[in-house]
Amino acid sequence: MNQMLHTPEGVRDIYDGELVRKETISSAMMETMKSFHYDKIQTPTFEFFDIFGNDVGTTPSKDLYKFFDKEGNTLVLRPDITPSIARAASKYFLKKGDETLRLCYEGNVYTNNESLRGRLKESTQLGAELIGKTGAEGDAEMVSLAIDCMLSAGFDDFKIALGHIGIFKGLMEACGFSKYETEEIADFINNKNTFGLMEYLDDSDISENKRRLFKMLTKVYSNPSDWQEIKEASKDHPVIYDALSYLDEIHQLLEKKGRSSYVTYELGLISPYKYYTGIIFYGYTYDVGEPVVKGGRYDKLLGYFGKDADAVGFAVSVDILSMAAKSLELLPKHDDRYITVALGKGRLAQKAMELFEKIGIFVPEMKDKDSRKLIFVNEEKKMRFFLAKGPDVPTYVEHGAADIGIVGEDTILEEERSIYEVLDLGFGACRMCVCGPPEAADYLKQHELIRVATKYPHIAKNYFNDRKDQTVEIIKLNGSIELAPIVGLSEVIVDIVETGSTLRENGLTVLEEIVPLSARVVVNQVSMKMENERITALIKDLKNVIEVK
Repeated sequence: MNQMLHTPEGVRDIYDGELVRKETISSAMMETMKSFHYDKIQTPTFEFFDIFGNDVGTTPSKDLYKFFDKEGNTLVLRPDITPSIARAASKYFLKKGDETLRLCYEGNVYTNNESLRGRLKESTQLGAELIGKTGAEGDAEMVSLAIDCMLSAGFDDFKIALGHIGIFKGLMEACGFSKYETEEIADFINNKNTFGLMEYLDDSDISENKRRLFKMLTKVYSNPSDWQEIKEASKDHPVIYDALSYLDEIHQLLEKKGRSSYVTYELGLISPYKYYTGIIFYGYTYDVGEPVVKGGRYDKLLGYFGKDADAVGFAVSVDILSMAAKSLELLPKHDDRYITVALGKGRLAQKAMELFEKIGIFVPEMKDKDSRKLIFVNEEKKMRFFLAKGPDVPTYVEHGAADIGIVGEDTILEEERSIYEVLDLGFGACRMCVCGPPEAADYLKQHELIRVATKYPHIAKNYFNDRKDQTVEIIKLNGSIELAPIVGLSEVIVDIVETGSTLRENGLTVLEEIVPLSARVVVNQVSMKMENERITALIKDLKNVIEVK
């Protein structure tokens, strides 16, 4: 590669029509913020490391661009502008402690994302912060401003998903879960993995009433009236009840502003930004696979900078919104939109289509083995299907090229994509295991440093590092994994086991089971919000067929 001509991965040149489109969006949103009496502020592109450190609760250290100045100070290219605003507000504006500040900003942020994921490492962020105003009125103002910004940029088909961190925290406290258990449960909720969550809770000694409360965390509601029964069931848990009541109050304020139709409610919303203390909200629109708006209340953040003040804000990813705007005129209207399904090739696709036929979705062309078509359509149901290699299915779904995917759990765990895992289809059942000669069991018991050969390095690393606290050397292979311990390349392997016959024939055995596997349904995060009614109905139909079996 000629480095004199090319940019590094994750950064790019922007020019001509794309730059005009991006600046038009930014200009429209900034004018909207000014109309709400927000004053623009500019903060440095890089700050001291502590501004974004673990205590503040922003971006993980491994995702930061860090460097040193001549005095030896560790500096960071900002990954997020909100902590910088909190620092500046504490230093320059909050003198008496009772001021209300309305600040807005625009600038580039930098995140050292994992390579080959199709994510920008430098992007433009635009946002607003309301500092010094507490309560539902301030939160409703901020959500309403986010909606008006989207409308001013030419978007009218979008959703703001609103939740409250107190619901999840209150439920964890009520159940007395450990930090490790809380993290595992958070993964299930973030993935909208209701079936996995319920299976996990089967091993916990919690009441049936609390199980009901857990189910609400993976659902999407259109109106607070949809969860009133659950709210009544939470009266014995004041933190949860108060959070639900607070969302009720915000909804009423948004109704008065004429903005409630743009809002849905996700009671299990959790943010990777640890500084959020109250509401959390995300904005979604078509043709992008991730949120375009992220916001929430952060009443404790300014305390890190010496000033106690309540605050709420949001940020817009201008680059992602610009990509959505590019396709806005090309997209079909909502009523005419197709649901696109990516299927892992082979027996999995065949089994999946058998299930679809049982719920009345037929695509005869997919049975023609001589067909060279890439996309197969059911016009009646407005659905499209295509076949892909298993590891590619989560990628298509994450980026929004497919709304739904059907793929093995092994692929989901290995690829670690930001997608919702919503249903266990039951077929293709097998296990991910640690295998090796019988004598290798001692290495595992004694937590010795060993070599592990596998096709699944992420699964192996997560298992040994996070669950076993055992240091291992992982060797990535693509062929016959069973060969590795036989010829001395590794002490053990991590691989899929169905019957175990190949292991036995080669003097190997299952030493530890990591996780059960089967075919799963995954859904793009944005599609779940924008096409919630259609996708939820489809999942429900598939679930009913499975349960009958």
